[in-house]
Amino acid sequence: MEEKILYHLRKDYSKISLDTEHLNKDPFVQFGEWFDNALSQESQEANAMILSTSSISGKPSSRVVLLKSFSKQGFVFFTNYNSKKGKDIEENPNVSVLFFWPSAMRQIRIEGFAKKTSQKISENYFYSRPRESQASSALSMQSAPLEQRESFDNSVKTLAGNPGKIIKPKHWGGYNITPRTFEFWQGRIGRSHDRFLYTQENGIWKITPLYP
Repeated sequence: MEEKILYHLRKDYSKISLDTEHLNKDPFVQFGEWFDNALSQESQEANAMILSTSSISGKPSSRVVLLKSFSKQGFVFFTNYNSKKGKDIEENPNVSVLFFWPSAMRQIRIEGFAKKTSQKISENYFYSRPRESQASSALSMQSAPLEQRESFDNSVKTLAGNPGKIIKPKHWGGYNITPRTFEFWQGRIGRSHDRFLYTQENGIWKITPLYP
């Protein structure tokens, strides 16, 4: 394959600036404000976030997951605990997530610690999902090789079509990410972007401007 040069793919970013005076002292409140803005501006999946994990040996892995709730207690998503990400978190609970909202040219990076949610929280979300989603989660061996797609699809349809309750597997549930740091990024014209890092000192959030 020949090298494909992408130097010409360049787009001017937002004229909107971001400074300390415009930032809330609480990064959770600031996140909520930007998230509400993303919900109104983004056409697809404003709650999509790139989750990065690392094995105990330091091998990184990233994928897109969906944020399902957030509060000052943390950021919650759901998955199969036996998946690649689940095994990584079991070995090394330090994770990072990235939100990118191109309409506003904004991104938020969060680094923190992932821990399983309670079974009650996992069950509440599981049974709020469409029945086919429940069936797929109950039958999927996520991240394992899939030899017969048609057979799996038929099994999902059969389970979803049965009148009985679909039991949530013990290996499926939520993770809560407790943040240690937040970084808010606002794209600017000329690539002179605005960046602000939130870190905690003695329970108080400190805001530090960063070079673009």
